[in-house]
Amino acid sequence: MIDISILFSKVVLLLLMIVPGFLMAKGKLSTPGLCKGIANVILYAAQPALIIKGYIREYDTEVLTRALQVLIYALITHLLFILLAFVVFRNGDIARRRVLRFATVFTNAGYMGIPLICAIFDDEYAIYASIYVIVFNIFCWSLGAFIYTDEKKYISPRKMFLNPASLATYVGLILFLTPLNRLIAPLGESHTMADILRAIPYDLIDGLQATVAPLSMLLIGLRLAEIDFRGILRDKQMYWYLVLRLLISPALIWGVMRLCTLVGLLNDGVVMTVILLSAATPAATATTMFAEKYDGDSVYASKLVSVSTILSLVTMPTVALLLNV
Repeated sequence: MIDISILFSKVVLLLLMIVPGFLMAKGKLSTPGLCKGIANVILYAAQPALIIKGYIREYDTEVLTRALQVLIYALITHLLFILLAFVVFRNGDIARRRVLRFATVFTNAGYMGIPLICAIFDDEYAIYASIYVIVFNIFCWSLGAFIYTDEKKYISPRKMFLNPASLATYVGLILFLTPLNRLIAPLGESHTMADILRAIPYDLIDGLQATVAPLSMLLIGLRLAEIDFRGILRDKQMYWYLVLRLLISPALIWGVMRLCTLVGLLNDGVVMTVILLSAATPAATATTMFAEKYDGDSVYASKLVSVSTILSLVTMPTVALLLNV
């Protein structure tokens, strides 16, 4: 179902995007506040554009039905990850425990998952991958903020449903469910004034969403330069985390979906592919961005994101093989 060589090459490409940020930091070319600034650009501009683009298409009942299935299994996935995070990481330094819990629950489904899924298949899959990201953001802006701050005020409908990603989803759904999607389209062979006007908002959205992966990897690279990797070998919790995030968690999700398939609750390969690949991605870049935002241990967060991203070069193609079972 998946060309493993393509998956491998796309993961390598994302890893190489870390290099410029690393070199900038080592060469003293970065400035104070740059990381937080980049994080805000991603959270408030680039990521919303990425989500909206997935919905710029004609309405299709089959697409909606499949999207609802992805929504259900994405919810199950996040609930399972939340349980694992709070059961496994109960001890140790509180600042690091917060990072470990956040990074266990939230995968890099938006910045790695969507680009990888679209590269392996096509842009038609973007809407399904973005559904996973909808659930991600509902929990991320509420539970994720709570994990870093211990402040219950973040567990509220307003934080869940009125954040940049959720607002982008509402805009996307309006475009998908109404004829408004016809007002936004790439420029084709015809160059009438109407075509040019439709292409302007499309090109804006397309240009912004294309910056998500480079900027998120640049941010990781900037933080990577601050890390003393000698301490990694002494960090036992890091070992537990990497095995849990990259192997055990996606394997458990595959097992749940496989069981649902055997009892007739799931018979869609597209749903399984999108959920498994999204769940198999490494620690979310948001782990670092939220640590920056809420004054958490952003250096340790960058370490988790960086190491898990590097190891995903091997683990993601390995986990993807489960789709052939």
